[in-house]
Amino acid sequence: MKTGKPPIPKPMILVLGPLVLASVLFLALPPLAQTQDECGLPEGADPPVEPQVTAQQVEDGSATLMDFALAARDQFSGGQETPEESFYFGCLIRQEGSHWRSGSTYLVSLLADGRVFTHSKDMSLSGRLLNPVIYGTILSSLGVPVANLVNLASPDSATAAQAFGAVMGTLLQGPDAPFDATSPIPGLSDGIPGASGYAVVYRSANFGVPIVLLAGFELDESHVIGEEIDYGDPAVAAGDVVDRETLKAFVTQAGEFIVKFQQSGDLAASSKLRIALRDPNGPWREGSVYLYVLDLASRIVLFHGADPDRFELRPLVGIARDGRTGELILPQVLAAAASDPEGGFVEYYYDDPGDDTDRADIPKLGYAREFKGEFDTGERVVTLNFVVGSGLYRSSPEDVPTGPRMEVEATVLGDAVEGLTVEFSRAISGRQSDYAWSAVTDADGQASLTISGGRQVSGLYQARAHNAAGETVGQWHSIPLNRNQRHVVRLALGGGVWVVRAEPLAAAKSLASAAGLALAAPNPFNSSTQIAYHLSSPGPVQLVIHNVLGQPVRTLVDRFQGAGFYQVEWDARDQHGVSLSSGVYITRLSHPGGVETQRLLYLE
Repeated sequence: MKTGKPPIPKPMILVLGPLVLASVLFLALPPLAQTQDECGLPEGADPPVEPQVTAQQVEDGSATLMDFALAARDQFSGGQETPEESFYFGCLIRQEGSHWRSGSTYLVSLLADGRVFTHSKDMSLSGRLLNPVIYGTILSSLGVPVANLVNLASPDSATAAQAFGAVMGTLLQGPDAPFDATSPIPGLSDGIPGASGYAVVYRSANFGVPIVLLAGFELDESHVIGEEIDYGDPAVAAGDVVDRETLKAFVTQAGEFIVKFQQSGDLAASSKLRIALRDPNGPWREGSVYLYVLDLASRIVLFHGADPDRFELRPLVGIARDGRTGELILPQVLAAAASDPEGGFVEYYYDDPGDDTDRADIPKLGYAREFKGEFDTGERVVTLNFVVGSGLYRSSPEDVPTGPRMEVEATVLGDAVEGLTVEFSRAISGRQSDYAWSAVTDADGQASLTISGGRQVSGLYQARAHNAAGETVGQWHSIPLNRNQRHVVRLALGGGVWVVRAEPLAAAKSLASAAGLALAAPNPFNSSTQIAYHLSSPGPVQLVIHNVLGQPVRTLVDRFQGAGFYQVEWDARDQHGVSLSSGVYITRLSHPGGVETQRLLYLE
């Protein structure tokens, strides 16, 4: 959805600029950092005074939402003498169980143009534009005349600027009021569920601009609008980062992309930049590869692409330590960035709690570089110094993938499935199919292949199978495959296709290091389940299903097999094809490496 907004008059750019452009800087420490929950009181600052009204009191009914909102305004409007103190307090209000956040009672702050600045429960919404109907309702409740709200959307820039100035004038008076956009507005809205609460306005002591605080409004994705986003066109996207060269190029392009937006002076574009860099479907984020930027002046985490709730708008405290040396990682990153005008690399050891395949003994490679941006307010030039960086996980210093790729474990279902050549091709409109990747099926109809290429390797694929005589015996379309994943695919000769499972390549590689059963999926199940296992060496294999009494009910595999991955489907039937009753069953795998069992729960 492409949306527009009235131009902001030049005087308001002067006052809003430092605040909003601050939110364009980012700190994400991709494989680098997890901060502790403590916010870190800035040096020389006094601890904040305990509020007279807390979120918990609203939850238990001993205080009203209005009382809570007004107490928040009193706390916000005074006492924060520096930006660092403001951001420190912004960190405190987001702590679950704190005075400022309990259950459905928490705070959301908006800038005067209707964009989310902080969200106590979901910082991924920061920078997003509130639905104009909701924001219009809020402004109207705060005393902004309807005529001014209408003129904000005027195609005449002078009229829109005058209306925005009037809105700012009203907000600077510090009004407060309840708002409710859940009721229908004839000709404009059918009512927006959940869009109600209490609004207060305070003037930022540090930036001199009005900030709208919302309490009791559980603002989520349904309350913001989509916008046209400029993602740029980086030659090296996040999904292309596989080694030092691509990592350095990725960070360099990102820094230049950020500087370009800063120099534009377009506040809306600056917020959209945050959206672009956070989008997992965009070119700037892919799995564990995403950007971080650290403001060298304030040392504040102003954005985090992957985990904004933990990091965004928080002081840099509690950064993780190297898993081997015990040293803090962040100083190493900053030193690397300052080591050369083109930045530098740093290697460290850290167990990322957000990645189940990661371990503290796996090295991480990071790259960071300093950048300098300038913003011309018309009266002076504001200089911003920041560090941009990113990183990638590696199983060993030498074990780095050669490029974006994906693995496919395909099983052809039907008669005469052995010895078929299965071919895959990208399905791109207007482009002839090249069927560049192929493999031959074994006696079970299984074939394994690796698809590799540029960053556009992800997408929809088509496949076909032909026999030894060259006759096409099966064709399949619209198979979704994603880079850096291993896919288990079933291809029926009648034309049906199912992607049974997709998992990160790192997880598949971890499984390859040891023989045995993988987790059956689904489990519990009500029709059939896929039982997967890996053999590190060839030998006799038996895969048998037993009931809880230990009696065998179905033999799925009983033959000699070579090393590799295998997957077998069990349809909850016994050896004679009779459906079994609901209950617990035991999978028993006997292979050259030993014997393993796994419990299965069948629910009719």
